[in-house]
Amino acid sequence: MPPLTSSASAAADLRDLLAQTNPEDFVSLRTEQIGRELAALSRAVPKRRLVLFFGRPSFSDNTKYLFLEALQHTREFDALWMTTTDALADELTQHGLPCMNFASQPRESVRLMLQASVAVFCENMNSALGGNNLLAGALAGAHKIQLWHGVSVKHLDLMLVPHLDALDQGFRNAVKLATRTEYFLSTSRRLDAVWAQAFGCAKVVRAGQPRNAVLVRPPTAFEMIGATLPPALNAVMLDPSIKRILVAPTWQRGKVLFNSSPAFYERLVRWAEREQVVVVVKEHPFRLRKSMPADVPGRLYYLDEGVDVYPWLTRFDAMITDYSSIMFDFLLTGKPIFTFDTRTEVAYGFEPDWSLVPDIPFRYSFDATSFERVLDANFAAHPLRDSQRRMCAELFETDPATASEDLMRLVSECNAAATHIDIDVMLPVDLA
Repeated sequence: MPPLTSSASAAADLRDLLAQTNPEDFVSLRTEQIGRELAALSRAVPKRRLVLFFGRPSFSDNTKYLFLEALQHTREFDALWMTTTDALADELTQHGLPCMNFASQPRESVRLMLQASVAVFCENMNSALGGNNLLAGALAGAHKIQLWHGVSVKHLDLMLVPHLDALDQGFRNAVKLATRTEYFLSTSRRLDAVWAQAFGCAKVVRAGQPRNAVLVRPPTAFEMIGATLPPALNAVMLDPSIKRILVAPTWQRGKVLFNSSPAFYERLVRWAEREQVVVVVKEHPFRLRKSMPADVPGRLYYLDEGVDVYPWLTRFDAMITDYSSIMFDFLLTGKPIFTFDTRTEVAYGFEPDWSLVPDIPFRYSFDATSFERVLDANFAAHPLRDSQRRMCAELFETDPATASEDLMRLVSECNAAATHIDIDVMLPVDLA
């Protein structure tokens, strides 16, 4: 039996260990330990009727529309928008919408998270919380609902384990937090298995994406918050005589494809000039605007980062992308979709993975040599119109107009379950 270590020598060993530890690693380990302690506390703390909505840095995407639905139609719980952006917190406050900058009020934020009955996410939990294990621990006792941000042909989270380094702490932490939600929005039975593979979720809720409601009905005044355009572009979007194309490249994990290059935009502007079309570019938030060509007034416009484009989607006559999830939502407009043929040259060759969606023709594929020719042949004629309808029906099984209403039933059920306390009363044994 090895000799027992004295407390003095153990303390010396600990000091030696800490002296050799990278300060950043120590902070990470300490934060994770506090997160575990807060998680235990969170699971025991009685819950308030409080639902927290975590969105992007801007007021956009699925949580935005569900949050507005919650404010309009429920008295069962309080709804609070959670942001890390001062400007957004100020804007929502000016509109009378309840919100909190949880990054600027850490202690109050932790108190609220410990008591919250439900947390709703659009980006995954890791992105929404900045990878913070402490905050994730504070939400352990809340029912967590993941709305995600669209149908995907990317490999996500757990699907990346065979391709990336599981010994990398940043990757492990990201996947760990991203897979902690209990409920996952799935718009179709064809997608259920994809979400299970990506996030390990066993409970899916069948509903549409809340953001798609404004593709089948006019947006409300509150839904236009975050969707404001500069005056010149606003006039272009409202002019019924103008043809418009939306360009929406996705995040290609740091690799720039042809459809994100200056050469592509120069050719597109020349084509648009010939066809009298206006081009509007919706860059991915991870892309740097400074790498793109300048605006061409009357012909090429860039949307500011974070602008919610969904209230405007039905005003576009076509979309150009590579494999952004927005193209699947655009199916609801019935307009043509053009995609750059990446030939799996992105992200180690494993994406885009078109096998993740039904094998139904719905897009007009082009490469650097065929770009203008494909546009000319299909922009007006749109021969895949009927095929697109079939694809749309496969991906969206419920009515987009009722997406938020359908999801509110789940939120209400989760709130009721979290705030209900079961007490088992044990009667003493009758000794008589």
